[in-house]
Amino acid sequence: MTAGSSPGIGKSGRKRFVIPITQLPVVEIDTEATAAYIRLREGKVARTERYDSEKGLVMLDFDVRDNVIGIEVVGLQEFSIRELIKQLPIRASDAVLNHTRYVPADLQPA
Repeated sequence: MTAGSSPGIGKSGRKRFVIPITQLPVVEIDTEATAAYIRLREGKVARTERYDSEKGLVMLDFDVRDNVIGIEVVGLQEFSIRELIKQLPIRASDAVLNHTRYVPADLQPA
């Protein structure tokens, strides 16, 4: 596993990990869809996996090296970085989180 996630095994035998946020994240907000995308680093998405969450739908985007490069959160009403990552296995300093940049989602016409 690379710097994008740290593996571990829980009591259930299910693989779990911690997502380190070391670069300033960018949160793209779509208020109409009550969705946000947290861009952790640039890169091409190789695969997307659902993450079990008590609130909303959470999808993790991984690159070819198994680094989490983005997180999509759907169904929340608050879009602060701390609220968005509350139920995720994230390790980040306050300094990084305090400098999160928020931008409107770049919606493409259908």
